[in-house]
Amino acid sequence: MPELLDIQNETGHLVIDARNAIRTGHHPRYEILNLVKEAPMGTLCDIHVPHRTGPLIGALEELGLHVAVSEVEPFHWRLRVMKL
Repeated sequence: MPELLDIQNETGHLVIDARNAIRTGHHPRYEILNLVKEAPMGTLCDIHVPHRTGPLIGALEELGLHVAVSEVEPFHWRLRVMKL
């Protein structure tokens, strides 16, 4: 599944674009959660999805992360978490 995600990982900033994976019927929640868990403390994680994804937001919050949700444009949402 990671090959279906567009992942950019620079020091201190992880960007996961899951829009195409979700649009094509995949559910990469666990892959996204693993990428966020593996990111070092202090990493800003931006997750791009095509719609407001309640289950993913809930799973991130269960990890103790605060999730800022914003609609970038129609069919493009960003979930932003900072690993502290």
